[in-house]
Amino acid sequence: MNRFWHRYIHPLIETAQPRRLMEIGADRGWNTRNILAYCRATGARVDIIDPAPQPSLHEVLAQFGPAEYRYLPQKSVAAIPQLETPDVALIDGDHNWATVYAELNLLHARAGQAGLPPPIIISHDVAWPYARRDMYYNPDDLEASQKHPYAYRGMLPGVSELVEEGMNGVLANALHEGGPRNGVLTAIEDYIASVDTDFVFRKLPFFNGLGILVPTARMTAPLQTLIDGFFNADSLLEACVALEADGMHLRAILAHTETCLSRRTEALERSRDVIEAQRVRIDELHRLAERSAAPSD
Repeated sequence: MNRFWHRYIHPLIETAQPRRLMEIGADRGWNTRNILAYCRATGARVDIIDPAPQPSLHEVLAQFGPAEYRYLPQKSVAAIPQLETPDVALIDGDHNWATVYAELNLLHARAGQAGLPPPIIISHDVAWPYARRDMYYNPDDLEASQKHPYAYRGMLPGVSELVEEGMNGVLANALHEGGPRNGVLTAIEDYIASVDTDFVFRKLPFFNGLGILVPTARMTAPLQTLIDGFFNADSLLEACVALEADGMHLRAILAHTETCLSRRTEALERSRDVIEAQRVRIDELHRLAERSAAPSD
């Protein structure tokens, strides 16, 4: 989600002017740092939820104080009922239908208890690969009825079945893509259809996707203009430039990796040639030694 901050998320937050935010899924703290800087500058406060963050998150948190955040090392479904309703919630935790659908409904219920409209939701992973496919960081956290059959295998665009050579093969991915109750985007759509609330929902389909869900009760003319502007020709051209830069960066890393592998392969082949030459020479020396040691007639 960090890649969306400057061009999309920060303008959204500045325009909405939230006093309370919530971040579900902080991981390394890359986007958390941005949110906390906003809180420090404006006097807003954020609740940060992540039961298993990377160590670098705590390094980020150490640079800020309790006036700016509260950190809960809990699962989101346990933490949300304890917290006040945020004006804006950023969701980037477990990328599966059951978790996201539960998070949205818990936020909705908490808002209703406080007599407030649901929060503005900014959600990552509404595009491939997890828009229509579940992923489980800890499959045992969900009951059998809440998850699809899964495997620790990779994914390729346009291929429903898991593959050996695809991406994210170290994670528990649902065996198939699509169908009911499968994926982050499906969870958002099902939530919208299940509640008696009017929303505006837009999604940016790159960098794994960013979903923007705004209850009409929280929509303002400046916010609507800003969101509409994300989809005009100039903004989409900027997105193309960012995507090209990102793609070229990955190609450069791939080219460097291939060059390193080629050099190591060549070095290995040269080493094998040297070892084989030494083996032949050792065999020759052994034969000479044996002939020298043999008794003369």
